[in-house]
This record gives sequence, C-alpha cells and structure tokens, in this order.
Amino acid sequence: MKLVISGNYGAHNNGDELILEGILTAIRRIKPAAEITVLSEKPHETKNKYEINCLKKFPAGLRSFFTRLLNGDFKKTSKAVKECDFFMLGGGGLFDGKSLKGMIIWAVQAAFAYHYKKPVILYAQSISSTDSKLKKWIIKKVFKKASFIAVRDENSKEILKNIVPGKQIYTMPDMIFRIENQKMQNGTHDKVLICPKKIEWMKEELKKALMGFVNNLLQLNKKVEFLAFAKEDQKYLEDIADKVEIHQFIEDKNKIFEIFKEADFALCMRLHSALAAIVNGTPFVAVNYNPKVKNSLKSMGLEKYLIEPEDVDSEKLMEIFKKTEAEKNGIKKELEEVALAQLKKHLEVESHLKALID
Repeated sequence: MKLVISGNYGAHNNGDELILEGILTAIRRIKPAAEITVLSEKPHETKNKYEINCLKKFPAGLRSFFTRLLNGDFKKTSKAVKECDFFMLGGGGLFDGKSLKGMIIWAVQAAFAYHYKKPVILYAQSISSTDSKLKKWIIKKVFKKASFIAVRDENSKEILKNIVPGKQIYTMPDMIFRIENQKMQNGTHDKVLICPKKIEWMKEELKKALMGFVNNLLQLNKKVEFLAFAKEDQKYLEDIADKVEIHQFIEDKNKIFEIFKEADFALCMRLHSALAAIVNGTPFVAVNYNPKVKNSLKSMGLEKYLIEPEDVDSEKLMEIFKKTEAEKNGIKKELEEVALAQLKKHLEVESHLKALID
C-alpha cells in the first residue's frame, strides 16, 4: 500500500511536526509495510528527521507552480500521487478558517488528489464556524468527496455535518496522543515553563502580563524557562525576557517532552504546548487564542484549565499558579487518565481506518 501524506510539515512549527509523528506511528501500526511519502515545505529536513521519503507539496501560486515545474518538483510530486493508493491531508487547523490563503493551499493539495482519482483521507482535522460563503464552499468541495473524515472535536463535527450532510465523520483526539512517550517520573524542580505566542491584537498587554508574572515567580525563587513551539515565536521570546532561560527553538520531540516533564507548571499559548503538558502530566493553563484550543480541551473535559486572552494579567496568572500548586498531585493524576483515554480513542478510530485501507 502506497500512502501520500500532506500537511503543514517542514514549516518549523512543532504542533504540525507532532501531528505528523503521531500519524506515522498510527500508519506503521495499521500497515507496517506501507510505502509512505510525505509532502513537505522542506523535504530534505523532513526526510532526515523521520527517515522517510519526502517531496515538495503541490504549489498553490503561479510563481511557485512555474518554479516547481521547471525544477522538476511538480513532476515528482504528481508521479507520487498518481501511483499512490491513498492520499491523506494530515491533521491540524488546515481548514479552521483563520486564513483563506491557508485554506486554498490545502484545498489545492486535495484537488490534485481528486484529479488523479485517489481516495482522500482527512485525518485529525479542526473546523471552525465561519460566515464566509467562500470558505464554506472550499470546505464543502474538499470534504464532500473524501473517503474518510476524522475531526479533533465534537464542535468541528457539528460544523461539518451542516456543510456536508450525510457524510460519516469520526471524532478523534489530536495526534500527539498517538506518539510513543517514554515514561519518566515528574520531579519537583520549582520550575515554571512558559510557551508564548505573539497575539498581535494584544501584543503590548501580553508582554506586560508575562513580564509581571515572571518577576512574581522569581520572587518565589522559581526557575522560569521559555520554550517556543513555532520558530516565529523565538524572536518574541528574546524581546520580553532577560531573566529567564530561553530554550533555542528545537524540534526534537523527546527533548520537548523532557522539558515539560521537568516543569511543575506550564503557561501554554499554543494548542500543542497545552497538549504536550497533558501528555506529560504537567499542570497547566492554556490561553484560548483560537477556538480550536477551547474545543480540544472541552472534548477532554479540561476546559477548566482555560483562560481568555483578555483575562491574562500577572495577578490572574499568579492566582492560577498558586491554586495549581496546591492541587498539583490531583491534577497530574487527572491528566494521566485523560492521556490514556485519548490513546484508547485513537485505537478505535484506527480500526475504522484500517478497514478502509486493508
């Protein structure tokens, strides 16, 4: 069986890389002998990281189309898709409506697969409500013909049911819960981890809140570390921190998980930093910067660990931190049980996917 997987890979975003690693884990369990090709923004980097065949994803603009036509990339990618048995758009907020340009890019990937008459699998997707007729039309075009659809939360499922009525839609957890995770005992390190994201509309307020929170933690003799989950956040970290350890941007899953396991608390401003906290049993609070954050945590019964962006200030964060410290043993046990339940849900959905590709 030949499978081509396309997604936002090779873009220096750890959320998307964790999604890919989870997908590869699942496919190798379902079909150990599968020949997998990943379409990536940086095929060489993705190939070296996962030791897998990689090619450039399909171009979505005229300039990139002619460039890849002339250098042969388009021909190679087309050949791989023509010869594959299944084509997968692999997870995340590819169609969450946040960016029309992004939706067009991923719709183009699916369009080529449909053009070559390949069964399309839409796996671990998130969909957000939108009033845009164009965005709804794109979603309908992509999802209506799909051979298999699985979304990451019930809200996405309800939205899709209205756009493509009659389709079988499965719900599943994020792919991070499918990754093999080496167990290690969480220790007490008096360490707080902050995973920031630049939220443009409240940039200055956020900087002020984080700096105040850091200063308060340092007064309690806590060690504070910053970890970017996307390369674009690294410069933002450097702008707001001079008293904390800033981890250089890393894409090594084991190192990322190790950092979380050593933290007693995490302030998470990207979805996958919150999910990494859950996977590793690290008490956390997640900033609800995008509907997918609330929808994901709500699907796991963890919406109590959410905070709205406009509520983020140093005093509120300290209040949450102190409350979490007092309840951390119970929280860790809760997160461990949630992570195990998510894995079980993955296995259920995989059984349906296996029935399709066998």
